[in-house]
Amino acid sequence: MKKRVLFAIIFFWCSCVFGYPTNASRFAEQEYAKSHKCQKVCINVKKEYTQIYGQKFGEQTIPAITYGYGDMTIRGCKKCRITYIVLLDCDCKPVWSAIVKGEQ
Repeated sequence: MKKRVLFAIIFFWCSCVFGYPTNASRFAEQEYAKSHKCQKVCINVKKEYTQIYGQKFGEQTIPAITYGYGDMTIRGCKKCRITYIVLLDCDCKPVWSAIVKGEQ
């Protein structure tokens, strides 16, 4: 019984350590690759938050914003720490994204 409990604790601890990419971070990767003409961009998500916004921006209503930070690697370059912001539409699909590079 003690081994099972110890295994469960270690399993849940290891699964919480790693961040998982979401639709927002994948959308930010694709938009960055298009705008900077890069072939392969990868964002390793550290923390990500989604906040209910419910604001009208021009003709479109933005119900939620997803923001987070992580490490971005571009093929042939060093990785750098980034912060990203993604606006979501009513169906929780990404509409717009921005990536801010930090220093590492």
